[in-house]
Amino acid sequence: RSWLIGSPGGNQIINYVARTLVALIDWRMPLQQALALGHYGSRNLQTELEASSEMQALAPALRALGHEVRIGEQTSGLNVIEVAANGDGLLGAADPRREGAALGD
Repeated sequence: RSWLIGSPGGNQIINYVARTLVALIDWRMPLQQALALGHYGSRNLQTELEASSEMQALAPALRALGHEVRIGEQTSGLNVIEVAANGDGLLGAADPRREGAALGD
């Protein structure tokens, strides 16, 4: 499989896209499920966790390990198009945090 992935988000784009690739490749999640996962990351400062997501529950354990944790909104707006393995067809998905849709064949 191959994917086309993009997101608005300035300097958070790398975290959004990397997390999505891990979900798709390593965890073999379906597109829409991968996009709905809570966000987390770091931009060389504190560890950032998305508010109102399953990631927020990691804050106490991370703080116990010495991380400075910031919890806030992360409305990525990711979109993914998956190209079928045989090259015959497309499947699209859009981040549920923002408006819009991605459609396939």
